[in-house]
Amino acid sequence: MSGDPVPGALMRAEIAEQPDRWRQFVQEARPEIDRAADLFRDADPQLLHFVARGSSDHAALYGQYLAQTILGIPSAHSTPSVVTVFDRATRFPPTVQIALSQSGASPDLVAAARAGRLAGARAISITNDQDSPLAAESDVHVGLRVGPERSVAATKSYTTELLALHVLLARVEGLAWEHVEASVDRLAGAGDAALQVAGEWAIATGRSLGLEDRALLVGRGYSMASAKEGALKLIETCGMAASGWSSADARHGPIGQLRRGTPVLAFGAGGPGMDSTADLLTRARAMGARPIVIGDSDVEGVEAVHVPKMADLSAALVPMVEILPVQLLALELSVQIGRDPDRPEGLTKITETS
Repeated sequence: MSGDPVPGALMRAEIAEQPDRWRQFVQEARPEIDRAADLFRDADPQLLHFVARGSSDHAALYGQYLAQTILGIPSAHSTPSVVTVFDRATRFPPTVQIALSQSGASPDLVAAARAGRLAGARAISITNDQDSPLAAESDVHVGLRVGPERSVAATKSYTTELLALHVLLARVEGLAWEHVEASVDRLAGAGDAALQVAGEWAIATGRSLGLEDRALLVGRGYSMASAKEGALKLIETCGMAASGWSSADARHGPIGQLRRGTPVLAFGAGGPGMDSTADLLTRARAMGARPIVIGDSDVEGVEAVHVPKMADLSAALVPMVEILPVQLLALELSVQIGRDPDRPEGLTKITETS
């Protein structure tokens, strides 16, 4: 029927919005970011505690690396079932808690965030809904401002969560807004360039991967989040048995999932930890797998997706750009195998875990 939705139309549009959403965020969220940064400095925390699930948990992993490399503060992820299943309270040292969620409505996240506040943590929430239950469980709320995200697979909310964490911790560190804005302008320019070149690559690579049922995604440091989020996108949209790992850990078991032709997508090109990733890719190629680097690569015999301007970014900004080609790949592969990435079977936008 002519009125039927086009498979992937929502995800395609939301992927394309991302650089403009980043520009919008850095212009409009300044008051909230500064209130959150003031709270952070006043708390002088000994621990940063992240509350998140799904794609937002991958953003939290990025935030964990960011906090430890920029501020030197130890960071931890929440375990919501300690609260919702075991009904136990946790003691915290002086702590800042950051809760991340697109909807801010998942009951287990709300419960975990409330428990952290009751234990004395100062609370920041980052969601796309200022009226959400999770926002209500915080001292300061930072809105993502990405507009409705209607495709089940998170794209623009995920990358803007990364940006929100980056900008927040940059302000905590004391970086002036003019420098923050300049870095985000470079980031958005790289995002625009990535979307221009990655579309054709995603279509062609999707065609060549049509019969593959598995994938291994690897990265280190900040790009660990990209490996995990990229794997989730392929799982959600294509039903592929994909997994995301540190390239160091991937040699201790996950490399065993490879067979001839299995795609091995690598992130963090040119950044810290790339030596171990390059070693893994060389081993994967020797096993007959198909290694692909997102970004420029000097690893012999390995495909690379050239992403203009990405090499000019700091390592901490790269994850926001390098995930874009894989979002597009998940979209194109899903459509090519006859699925609708906007409405994956068995999945909903808000996961109501208790």
